[in-house]
Amino acid sequence: MQQVYGYGLGGLAANIVAACVSCLTYDPQCEAERAPWLFSIIERAKLNTKVVQAIEATVQEPTPENHRDMYQRSAILKELAAAGSNEARRVLYSSLVRLSGTSDVIAAEQIVALDGMEGLMRVARQLGRWLQADPDFWVDDWLSAQFDASNGSEGGLAALEREAQVDPDVASYLAGMRRTLESQSGSSSHFGAAAYTGAEIVEHVKKNPKDQCHWFRRWGAQASSDQREMVFAALLASDEPEHVKRLFRCFTKTGVPRFDNRLLRWIADPDELVRWAAVRAMAPTKQIELRQAALRLIADGDMANGITLLVNNFEANDFALCAGHLKALDDADEAHHLVGELLDLCEAHKGMDALECLLYVYELSPCSTCRRRAVELLIDADTAPAWVLAESAFDADPDTRALVGAGQPAPDS
Repeated sequence: MQQVYGYGLGGLAANIVAACVSCLTYDPQCEAERAPWLFSIIERAKLNTKVVQAIEATVQEPTPENHRDMYQRSAILKELAAAGSNEARRVLYSSLVRLSGTSDVIAAEQIVALDGMEGLMRVARQLGRWLQADPDFWVDDWLSAQFDASNGSEGGLAALEREAQVDPDVASYLAGMRRTLESQSGSSSHFGAAAYTGAEIVEHVKKNPKDQCHWFRRWGAQASSDQREMVFAALLASDEPEHVKRLFRCFTKTGVPRFDNRLLRWIADPDELVRWAAVRAMAPTKQIELRQAALRLIADGDMANGITLLVNNFEANDFALCAGHLKALDDADEAHHLVGELLDLCEAHKGMDALECLLYVYELSPCSTCRRRAVELLIDADTAPAWVLAESAFDADPDTRALVGAGQPAPDS
């Protein structure tokens, strides 16, 4: 955006179109929707027609493995249609499809947001037809809820009920919606993790080797201290890495009850999942042995785990130590894990010394939310370089733009 608004396309047309066709966000569920930002670039660069053509070329292709590409394409088509493109509207309508073998639907939300009541009926009719053709398809009340959210009213369901009196497809949709709601109200998905005793948790680990026991985190947060002590005793006594990995999860949210030297060996375990579970459970503890373990991990290249242990075992010059070991990572998940732990360290120990670490996050985080956290910390410490503030005014994340007092750049800026 900064390039296009300040200097023109500069040979970036193909890159921009590609970024519209393929979603480049790290985690669309957590990051801000990219389509409005991309649309402003498309408009400025006058790429509207090329983007519509590129997206239309994908409509007849096999459903991509990465479904988030399809969601983003629909969102961009909605923006283009709202700006007056009849071609974008046509392609958006043709994008209304089911994901094979699921009840997930592409483009429904965007059509309702674009066309209001007419869009609501269009989508409801198609959902009704899919219900009639496939008994395994199901719907809930998200469609009327989406309409109400887009229009600031609560009239979506009433409008569907009126239309159902004369339209059998809409009637089919409403009947399917009611069946789903009735089945949901008749069943309970509540899982009473706290009902387990510490002894039952230990026994569960032994008898269920295939259960990764991620729900132990919830149990540990809810269990009484004496029940956690029973699990802690079993943890100390165990020599089985697979058992230990799952038992450590009972202390992910609370931390282990106290430090014990017998736990240190698991921080150096060759299994990265065992190592991570041990680090997370011991991270809240301040202990010289844990600081020493953190320094060993960092020296050995396990930056994320080492930094995690440093948060509560921090000393002066630790930021310089970390910065000296930082390097670009090719794997996005690995990079995201590292910058997340680095941000936690920077937030726990705010100050000018964190500058180099925060610039690493800003430059190399795959996630715009993490980048925003870095900018916020740089601004709070009054260490943000002028070039970072200038770039942030054009950032894909609206909250990052707001940090520097920048809304959408003016068309003639």
